Order: sequence, then structure tokens, then C-alpha cells
Amino acid sequence: MRAIFIAAIFAAAPAAFAQDYALEAPSEAHIRQGVEVNWSAPEGETGILEIRPDDGGRRASYAYTQNNPQTIEAPEAPGSYTLVLSIGNEDRATSPLTVVMAEASLTGPDSAAAGEDFEVGWTGPASRSDNITWAERGGELIRGTSYFYVGANTEGSRNLRAPADAGDYDIIYVTGSTILARHPITVGSVSATLDAPARIHAGAMFEVGFEGPANSGDLISFGDRDGDRRSDLGSYVYVDGTEGRVTLTAAEILGEFDVIYVSNGGIIGRTPIEIAAASVEIDGPGEAWAGLRFNVYWNGNGNSGDRIFIAGPDGTEYDYSYIDPMVDTVEIEAPGEVGEYTLVYESRRGQEMDREPLTVTPAPNPPGQLVVTPARAALGSGDAVEIILDASGSMLQRLGGERRIAIAKATLTDLVTETIPEGTGFALRVFGHREADSCRTDLEIPLGPLDPSAATSAIDGINAMNLARTPIADSIRRVPADLEGVTGQRVLVVLTDGEETCDGDPAAAIQALRNLGWDIRVNIVGFAIDDAELERTFESWAAAGGGSYFSAADAEGLGEAMTRAVATRFEVLNEDGETVATGLTGDDPITLPTGDYRVVASSGEVPATIVSDEVTTVGLE
Repeated sequence: MRAIFIAAIFAAAPAAFAQDYALEAPSEAHIRQGVEVNWSAPEGETGILEIRPDDGGRRASYAYTQNNPQTIEAPEAPGSYTLVLSIGNEDRATSPLTVVMAEASLTGPDSAAAGEDFEVGWTGPASRSDNITWAERGGELIRGTSYFYVGANTEGSRNLRAPADAGDYDIIYVTGSTILARHPITVGSVSATLDAPARIHAGAMFEVGFEGPANSGDLISFGDRDGDRRSDLGSYVYVDGTEGRVTLTAAEILGEFDVIYVSNGGIIGRTPIEIAAASVEIDGPGEAWAGLRFNVYWNGNGNSGDRIFIAGPDGTEYDYSYIDPMVDTVEIEAPGEVGEYTLVYESRRGQEMDREPLTVTPAPNPPGQLVVTPARAALGSGDAVEIILDASGSMLQRLGGERRIAIAKATLTDLVTETIPEGTGFALRVFGHREADSCRTDLEIPLGPLDPSAATSAIDGINAMNLARTPIADSIRRVPADLEGVTGQRVLVVLTDGEETCDGDPAAAIQALRNLGWDIRVNIVGFAIDDAELERTFESWAAAGGGSYFSAADAEGLGEAMTRAVATRFEVLNEDGETVATGLTGDDPITLPTGDYRVVASSGEVPATIVSDEVTTVGLE
């Protein structure tokens, strides 16, 4: 009896042990569906879930039993399979699984233009990495065309871009490598026409008119004559929102080339252009008094970024000034030491265009100084100020324990409550504060009479966003719409801590703004800039905008810079009516020869008499 009892125990043991392993899963799934599996095993035991074809082939997919329930992806081929729980290299439990084809559908237009963005609707399984893209008509997927992932959405709609080449295509819904749905579409060819000067000088900014599809990402640039695009020949401009005209900047490369229209990677329009040598002559006074300002005139093909400077006999560079292409004179201060110097005109890329001797002599009488007040902006009801604020990721860096954006916001709050008169036309545009890795720019305060309380509230709500980019050019490009209807002077102030990072051309955007013929001044405030070359670039942009560049290293400096950026600009005229100096109210004293002058601004003029070794203060209301 005892032997029989023991045998019974051992005979029953395997059946009891097997009950510790089990699978619970759907019996059917569509291809590449995530199948949720509940499994059981003795405590502490883990293994692998496998899906094996019933015809004895290799396993189709697997997943480790890390979670319970655990998700495993169904195979891409329909058929009969078995779901297996394998632990310790032994099959512990099984469950049958039938895999069926998934279903999807597509809706869209029957035709589109090459490179056009249009809406596509879908229904589908929304399995991992399902996407909608392009295929040959009735054929295989085409690599390199536009696509988008459907994500977890079993239905929805999004924009898709048509290929660059005309032809008959299918829009397809793809799961893995299986095409679940097709929608036939015919893509028509597109073209563009361009209107540009036949001949320009090296480094020139010029306007190009165009007619074209204006698809998102379309741009106008330079290319070889009847050839491919060349990035070294000059700038490029995206056409979105440009209303049929863009401003390009040519490089200082001579030859015969094309201005081209690029859509979806292909050139769909071109017009010939010749880049010829530029010619500039300078006309200085020949003699200047030591330490005093004087004017230098220039004539010829001057470009934004060109400058005139004073060089010493040993090549030492003294004062310089970037030119404003719309003004034929610059103001420079003579060295403090008498002697022989040279005036040099230098192009944006460092090419010397002209030079002229300059003799610096002692002033006949000790000069005096002029101070023009007040520092507060003297703006009328027809005038307007627009601030463009950089709130990109770099503004999250700390300066003296405080984030740059917090310092900028506090400075702007002081500006709208203490400096700019209430009721003055005011607008605030901000970039970098709404989307990461984006070139978005938003008009946060539309143009209207300044309400300090409302402006403060809007400024308080701005926060910089990490990884956001810096669209300086695009922000400036939108200023004409922002300030439309202003009847008086317009003051634009760009407050930034970094360079353009959205492939724009701020210099061209500024030139296009000046070409409108407005009374506008573009000032740039560089905050915590530690790159001397970038500061010189900002300085040249501001000069081309008829304004000034102000550098601010800390919170105090930023407050001073922003105050100066909106201050009243004035000219100092001598007894012959010639402009001998310019400045901003509240600035440091201007050194002038003795004599009688007039200080002239948009708000009026006042007389000023300069006496040797004395400071004369006058006020502009």
C-alpha cells in the first residue's frame, strides 16, 4: 500500500505544477497590433513571451515578461500562430493566435501642384510607426518624399507635401512595410517667374519680385547660370508672407549667375543676373581738429556693413563708423594726437575700396561741451515705439544670480512705466517664448496707445523657453504690418542676447523696412554679448537702420541702453546750417569747437553757444 501511495503522489505532482503557468490573451489580432497578454508563473520566475508560426518557422516576435500584463507585437504577416510562455528554455503555457490583415482608409484631393501642402484624412490601426507617405501609382513606396506619422490616432487629418516632380502617384498608409490603403492623386508641374535687376554691384542689397506657388519652405536665392543653387553667392529668403517681393544680399563674388526660385528642393524659376565690381569714393575734409568730430562723405556703391575708419601710419585703427546706405555721410571723431592719418573705406567683407589722407591739427581754441536733455523719450501722439524681445532659450542663462529674461522683463516694465510717455503708440513683439525648437514670433501687444498697467501685465506673462530659436530677421520683417497707420516717427528696438539662428537675413529685413520711406529708426540692444564680431554685426545692422547699437553687460547697463534706445535723436547744426554732430538726449557730452549752433530734433529746435572749457546744457521738449 505504501508504494502505491507514493507513486500516486509523484503521478499527481506534474499536473499540479503545470497549473502554476498560464496565459490569457486575445485569440485574434490584426498585423502589428500590440497584443496585451496576462501571464502567470511561480513567484520569482520570469521568461519570454513568443509568437511562433504554426507551420514551424522561426518565432515572429517576442517580449520579456517584465510587466504583467505584457504587450507583444503581432507579426506583420497574417496567419495562424501560437503564443508561448517560455521559462527556463521550456514551454510552460500556450495560447492560439490568429493574425488578420489590418484595415485603413485615406481621403484627399484628386490633384495637387508640385510641392503643395494639402490635407489628408485617414483611418487606420495606428500601430507603432504607422505613417502616411507617397508611392508610385499602384507600385512601391518612394523613398525621400514627405511623410508623417499617425501616432496613436486611429483617425485624423494632417497636411502632406506633394513631391517636386509632376506625375501620377498614390498617397499610402503604411504599417511596417505593408501598404494598407492607397489614394490616387495627380501632381501637376509648377513654375515661378522672377523680376530682378540684370546687373548689380558686389555686396548689394536689391529687391526681387516674384510670382510662384509660395509653398511653405519655398525660397529665393542665387545659382550658377542655368545651373544648381550656390549658397556662397549671397543670401536667401523664404517667400512665405512676403507678398511678392523679397530683398536679397549679393556676395562679393563677380560673374554671371541666376536668381532662382526653389520649391521642395527643385528650381522652378530663374532669371539672369550679373554681379559686377563695386566702386566707392570717399570725400573727407583733408584736415580735422584733434579730438573733435567731423563728417566724411562717400559716393558710389555703398552697402550695409561697409565702414569708414581712421588708420594711423603704423596701421593702428582709430575711430570708425558703419555707413547707412541711405545717407551719404558718416560722423567720425579725430584722434587726440596731431599727425598724419588715413581715411579708409572698407567693404563688409574687408575689401578696401578707397582711401584718403587726413591731417589732424590742434583746435584753434580749447573746445567746449554740449549736453542735451531730457533723458526721457520725447515722443508725440503720432509717434510709435515697437520693442522686439528675445525670449529664446539663451535668455534662461543666469547673470549675477538672476535669469536674463527676468532682468529684461524688469527693464521693460520700467521702460513702459517711467520712460515712454503714456499714450504713445506702443507695440511688443516676442520670440522664443511659446514653442521649443521653433522660429515662431508673436505680436503680444498690438499697436495702440501705451497703457502702462496693461503693458506691465503682458510683460509679466512672458517666459523664455529652453531650446527656442532666434528669428531676428523674421521678426523685423513683420514690423511694417505691426506699425501700419503710424503717422509720425517710428522707433524700433531689438533686445537680444544672441545671433540670428533661423536662417534669416536681418540686414536685408532692415533694408526692406527702410525702403518703405518711413521715418523709422532701428536700434539694437545687445544684452550680455561676449562676441566682439557679433557686436560689430549688430552695430552695422543698426547703422543701416538709421539707428544705433547699445551694448549692455548687466541689469544696470540694460536699463541705460533701453532708455537711450528710445531717447530723442537730434542734430547739431553750425552757423552755415551744416550738421556737425548727432546724438541722443541724455547722452554723454558732445565736444564741439566754440561758436553758435542750433540743436534740431523732430520736436523742435533750440540755440546753443559753446564756450571754451565749459559745458552748455540745453533742453528739448
